[in-house]
Amino acid sequence: MSQTSNATDAKEIVTEYFDRLYAGGWEALIDDEIVFTSPAGVTRGKAAYVDATNRFKRVAKSVEVRQLIVEGDTACAITRYRLESPKGNVATCDTMEVLSVRDSKIQSSHICFDTAAFGKFMAQG
Repeated sequence: MSQTSNATDAKEIVTEYFDRLYAGGWEALIDDEIVFTSPAGVTRGKAAYVDATNRFKRVAKSVEVRQLIVEGDTACAITRYRLESPKGNVATCDTMEVLSVRDSKIQSSHICFDTAAFGKFMAQG
């Protein structure tokens, strides 16, 4: 596969992933052996990734992709999540997510965000 095809595939898969994240069906785009890196550490495997994502979605109610940069089979998404706490507090969380695609599946994901601000928001309840 040429680099252009990889970039096209990565852009399509990552765009579809974010489109489906709250609409449903995103799990089908995740590789069984995904490696997920977050401030909490590294997890491996689709089940662990799906579990971590679903826990995050308990407070992250929607996502907006503000910018998507693609090179080869890797995409960097600058995203903004809308957060809502169990007590109804609302905030946003800006993230940078680097996702790698192989065989039309996301094989790795690395997310970075302001953990201090997120922790402060979560502490409000």
